[in-house]
Amino acid sequence: MKIGIWPAVALVAFTALVTWGISRPQSASLVPADSGGEILADVGGYQITRQEVEEVAPDQFIQAKQQLHDLTDRALSQAIDQRMMALEAEKEGLEEDSLISREVLTKVPDPTEERIDSVYNVYREQLNEAPRDSVAPQIRDFLQRQASSAAMQVYIAQLRTRYDIRNYLEPTRIEVEAIGPSKGPPDAPITLVEFSDFECPFCVRVLPTLEQVEEAYGDQVRIVYRQFPLNGIHPNAQLAAEASLCADAQGKFWEMHDAIFEVRGKASADELKTIAAELGLDTGVFDGCLDSREFQSRVAEDLEAGRQAGVTGTPALFINGRFLSGAQPFSVVSRVIDDELTRVGG
Repeated sequence: MKIGIWPAVALVAFTALVTWGISRPQSASLVPADSGGEILADVGGYQITRQEVEEVAPDQFIQAKQQLHDLTDRALSQAIDQRMMALEAEKEGLEEDSLISREVLTKVPDPTEERIDSVYNVYREQLNEAPRDSVAPQIRDFLQRQASSAAMQVYIAQLRTRYDIRNYLEPTRIEVEAIGPSKGPPDAPITLVEFSDFECPFCVRVLPTLEQVEEAYGDQVRIVYRQFPLNGIHPNAQLAAEASLCADAQGKFWEMHDAIFEVRGKASADELKTIAAELGLDTGVFDGCLDSREFQSRVAEDLEAGRQAGVTGTPALFINGRFLSGAQPFSVVSRVIDDELTRVGG
């Protein structure tokens, strides 16, 4: 393109970043090294592998790989859009800028004075109480660019229905063992593994999302719960995790799961025992399980598995190995699930 319409619109369209809620521990433990993998160095006959290097700080390497993948995905999406635009312009016998002007910019109405007034009133303090008329041109320009970006996205979505697009970029996947209390059939095409903390406020926020997943996808999704208590900041989380597994031993994990989250995980040993009694568990067996810390090592195993997968906070979701961090809304989770169902032909 000869002038800067596309870059300006693309900049607005592709650089928005959203940080979702997540609880984080004070520090992450290191993962033992493994001798396999690509050899990166040799010291006195000892070979240092890529896997050994990456396991020094697994969460950072995984995050870096995910960031690289996300950057590649955004750049690829922009390249696809630009190529579609070039093909459409060629078909219409127009320069790309002329096509954008005809199909997008000319269809964007000018901001009304009422809309300008509304924005001015909202941002008056940030504008240092500048007179309305002195900043109206800048507000008008901002609103026009905002509307143009939205119109461009609508037009791009229309183009994507007209062209045969095949995206061969594979998503980043992290191997996570799906063991633990679960809902859904073992052979479901989608496995969602959640690492969670019963005292984590963001884990409470993701519960409606997971409920929507169950309702929307039914037997197509298996949900597996794994423990990741952030003991450095949540003093009750460890015991709550163990209590849930004591309940699981009697076939009532999910009932205990829901009950603990109802009290936001802030339950003492006595309160956990009271909950168990209310759920109809064999209290003698449950109390003995909790007092003996029967599942302490099991929780530790989940913690280590999470750390090896790069988990540094909760909730952490792995959808067929695709990592989502924080209290993601259903729209984000369903987009990944739908993409996975398409990939497996579900």
